[in-house]
Amino acid sequence: MTFQAFKTEIFAQAKTKGFTDCELFQSGGSSFSVRVFNGEITEYKNTSSEGVGFRGTYEGKVGYAYSEIMAPEIIGPLLSNAAANAGIIEEKEVETLYPGDETYPEVNTFNPGLDDTDAAQKIEWALEMEKYAKSLDPRVKIADYCTVATSESFMSIANSYGLDLSHKNNVAMAYLIARVEENGITKSANEFWVGRDFAEFDYKKIAEKAVNKALSYLGASSMESGDFPVVFDNESTRDLFRVFAGIFMAENGQKGFSMLNKDRLGEAIAAPHITLRDDGVCAHSLGSMAFDAEGVATQQKAVIENGVLKTLLYNIKSAAKDGVKSTGNASKTGHGGAITTNYTNLYLEPSQTSFDEIVKGLDKAVLITEMAGLHSGANPVSGDFSFSADGFLIEDGKITRPIEQITVAGNFYELLKGIETVGSDLRFHSFGNGGMGMPSILVNALRISGL
Repeated sequence: MTFQAFKTEIFAQAKTKGFTDCELFQSGGSSFSVRVFNGEITEYKNTSSEGVGFRGTYEGKVGYAYSEIMAPEIIGPLLSNAAANAGIIEEKEVETLYPGDETYPEVNTFNPGLDDTDAAQKIEWALEMEKYAKSLDPRVKIADYCTVATSESFMSIANSYGLDLSHKNNVAMAYLIARVEENGITKSANEFWVGRDFAEFDYKKIAEKAVNKALSYLGASSMESGDFPVVFDNESTRDLFRVFAGIFMAENGQKGFSMLNKDRLGEAIAAPHITLRDDGVCAHSLGSMAFDAEGVATQQKAVIENGVLKTLLYNIKSAAKDGVKSTGNASKTGHGGAITTNYTNLYLEPSQTSFDEIVKGLDKAVLITEMAGLHSGANPVSGDFSFSADGFLIEDGKITRPIEQITVAGNFYELLKGIETVGSDLRFHSFGNGGMGMPSILVNALRISGL
């Protein structure tokens, strides 16, 4: 049964069952991945899934129900479950369905040619990537998690007000962890590639970057404790912001889970040269979206502009609480999820200053490239954090030696004000709804604790 046929039938029956309005949300997709180890295939996956979620207003409250199949016989149970779920809702704020916007941004997130590459070619690339990585240096002992994958996803949303939208996305990915050993000491590093065209894929570059990073960690030791300028490379900057991204969600401020709320709009919360954007359509990312999980058009917006808090991220429900419009940031974890809030494509606006230029301007500083304990070591409400970290010492404008067994500690709200330089090396890692990319940043001072 097609989505359109199922939608027509369930909306008609919902009306007779007492639903005053209703919505049907469909999501699904397919994925392929192959992982190799020591010249053999250790994991081979070729999967697909889809499902629908129904949401409707029943006796003044919104109820949810979902199914993995679309068939006439499940319409009755879906409506009964949604009505029953609506009856146990205790929240005072009622979710509302969205009639739609006049226009939506144009996006192009699907390359039909990606399917032209067959499984045999992807397997060959994975095997060659592992083989090449191990050939680069005798200290390379293992090339682990050597994976080549593709995925395709789709989403449709329609409601009884006439909203009818769909989105399709596909992407390819390759990943490798290189493990090196010297004098009984083992170090590892990963590298990845994401794209929508295998013509841009070079397994040799992935292998070389992973191996070179792993080799650079050999000989690492701790360092003295103290307050130092800290450079976060673009991956560690992304990890840091991902931990604290929830502070920009309006619903968290409304619940007391963030120190940011509508009363702080217009306040300087970061250094004057800091602009943090959340763009639904983003040329830097593979995850552009024309609409969010409620059918609201996504927006191009500065969350922080020149250091000033300009907006929080809203879905319809949280926006109504603050008396504003949704920013197009509603999110669902699949067809069975409830409506929450998430960023679309969140990133710090890069500068023209390269990573090398940042390093050259420092007398003594710490470069952070790896962090652990990101969730257990962070308090998203207060902003305090303390993470185990690895990286490098910077002396006289040069990266001099690798460091390990250190802890970097500070407060994220204070860190925003202490960012002295933003790099030019913006890089997105994730894609789809909830993509994040970051450049390297230089923070004036953080507490570094060594052994």
